[in-house]
Amino acid sequence: MAVKYLKPMLDPGSSRVFNCNALTRKLQEKDANAQRFFHNPPLNNLVLIKDAVPEEERKGPRCPPVGTKLYFPFNENDIYEGGRTIFLHDPHLAQTITDNFGQNAALTKEALALDLRILETLDSLPSLDPFLMKDVFQRAGLGVNEAYFDISPEQWKEIELFILQRFEPLAKAAFPDALSSDVKARQLVEKIWEATDIVALAPLIEAFRLPEKQALEIFAAWKGINFYSFQYSRVQPKLIDVAKWLKAVDVPFGAIPNDQRTKLLQTLETVKDQLRREWQSIDAILREYTDGYDKMFKHKASSTEFLNFLRNCSKAYWNLGSGLGKTSHAVYCWQMLTGRYQNGKLPWPVMHQTMRLLAEILQPEKKVAASVAWA
Repeated sequence: MAVKYLKPMLDPGSSRVFNCNALTRKLQEKDANAQRFFHNPPLNNLVLIKDAVPEEERKGPRCPPVGTKLYFPFNENDIYEGGRTIFLHDPHLAQTITDNFGQNAALTKEALALDLRILETLDSLPSLDPFLMKDVFQRAGLGVNEAYFDISPEQWKEIELFILQRFEPLAKAAFPDALSSDVKARQLVEKIWEATDIVALAPLIEAFRLPEKQALEIFAAWKGINFYSFQYSRVQPKLIDVAKWLKAVDVPFGAIPNDQRTKLLQTLETVKDQLRREWQSIDAILREYTDGYDKMFKHKASSTEFLNFLRNCSKAYWNLGSGLGKTSHAVYCWQMLTGRYQNGKLPWPVMHQTMRLLAEILQPEKKVAASVAWA
């Protein structure tokens, strides 16, 4: 892929990308003494990317379908010149880090152990949304500089309120006496939010017959699903814009050579199909969740559908995060590549690159080696 088309893939504007390199430079310009994200200075040149884990590399049925890639730029001062990527789960990760940064005093074992814990914490997320990152670090008790999370206090409170409102009916249903105590209900809701206190949540786990060993994972996943529900309502209008643009793409005979026209039209149809597939998957998961939730708490008709969804929501959480990550990344790249052209009408060379890029982002699974060169 041409180097200039790496830019939207690596920019800090997508939930699939955490450009630690750009964010560190921005932070250091404001305050040279500011705490960096990683303890080892060289690691702050990395870009982290969420990507599909090839099926042959997944270990067991509970292995998440999305992994975390580390992008090592060839030139830390211009990451768009290209670099190498490796999945965090790759057994050669430690050696790759050493090969890229060298064995020196700047890369100590103690600090590297702390940084690997940070990376493993991020690996527990399906996407790299600032809200999810800030939340997971708070729950893990890791003191990461919150300046790296591009989310305002107002945005945090808006998302928090949305999620807490979804939790409250469950707390009241499991603890009838909470109906007469707003304070107690709030405390119970906060325990669901924290998803760390198995003892405090025991009555809830028992009331809804949740598997105890997976209970904290279930509550954390449910919280993530509510966040993605919030995000989907905001990205959906943009998905509609992309779909309309794709539908309007016209490649008349004679505009470009016939072989290029055929290839472009094939890629266009592939992108349409891929976008439709991801969109339908997102919509199906959220519709199943909303229907079950409304039946139990709004219509008081049945609890079966919602509780079945809740018990299995970890898988839905990862699939939802993967789908929204892909589609929001595609939307971001589409905006960056079409925004400077009137009415989104692209020159044919740019159209070719845009379609290839969207197809790359939206493809269902990458059957490639774990470590590849980008150039």
